[in-house]
Amino acid sequence: MKFSTRQDIEAPAAFVFEKITDFEGMERQAMRRGIDVARKRPSQPRGLGAGWSLKVPFRGKLRDLDAEISEFDAPNVLGATAVSGGLHMQLNVELVPLSPQRTRLSFGFDVRPQTLSARILVQSVKFAKGTLQKRFEKRVSSYCEHLSEQYQGAPKV
Repeated sequence: MKFSTRQDIEAPAAFVFEKITDFEGMERQAMRRGIDVARKRPSQPRGLGAGWSLKVPFRGKLRDLDAEISEFDAPNVLGATAVSGGLHMQLNVELVPLSPQRTRLSFGFDVRPQTLSARILVQSVKFAKGTLQKRFEKRVSSYCEHLSEQYQGAPKV
């Protein structure tokens, strides 16, 4: 099952890439939302090979999830893979500069079941795909607006 969206951001691609690869900030955000986050290596690189073990609340249970950065090409592409039980997930972010001050973000999230129980879970979620797609687009849009506002308020060099 795949979710994807495109958004334009009023900020340069380098600024946007810097913000979406602020892994320390993302870790803090996840912890505020009740997700248990642990780095796989304390001194991991900020790029290819960075990984985390997470405990994510989903449907009333804490689920173990292992995530790793699988593609890192600054300031163009970021890719991550994650595994939880019988689910394999792939996250892809592509940035395309439209002008020096405007960037198009293409964001995709793909979930592939690998076991029968995961297949049943994904099948049950497919019934709500329209609602989930709208929620996904709204969250990404809100984040992009936040990045635009952050850039507008940042001191110019």
